Amino acid sequence: MQRMAQFILASLMVAWATLAGAAETLPAPAGPVLLTISGKVAVTNAAGQAQFDREMLLSLGQQSFTTGSAVADKPQLFEGVPLKAILDRVGAGGTAIRASALNDYEVVIPRDDLRFGPLVALKADGQLLKLRDKGPLWIVYPRDDHQELTDMRYDSRWVWQLNRLHIE
Repeated sequence: MQRMAQFILASLMVAWATLAGAAETLPAPAGPVLLTISGKVAVTNAAGQAQFDREMLLSLGQQSFTTGSAVADKPQLFEGVPLKAILDRVGAGGTAIRASALNDYEVVIPRDDLRFGPLVALKADGQLLKLRDKGPLWIVYPRDDHQELTDMRYDSRWVWQLNRLHIE
């Protein structure tokens, strides 16, 4: 009985910490806005939106992986912020993410894709992504880690020059 009570208490504390983190206010960006998130979000810093500059994104924690892609002839080292960390920070609900690029390309990413650990990459092979090399933000998947990701439907979700997410 005591173990069950400890488990319930621990679960409640984790849930509260998660909600408290999402409920924190989001500061205004100090630098150029790289990513705007709208839709079903609980935490905003602009009219119905959450806006992030580079430093705000980096403050969410960085990860990296090396993987091949449909657009490169060799694997690349990608460094960036887990898409899940960004969605968690804004208290995103919904079941889908509409990702948009600077050229108005849009694709819907099912929330279930978070299980693969996609990144919003800011660097490839140690270099900051620039507009000419698919930056400044690029949604990338660890394609080489999951055979399932070598499918065209996932390739279409590698949104380069990412600038907007709309949570549906």
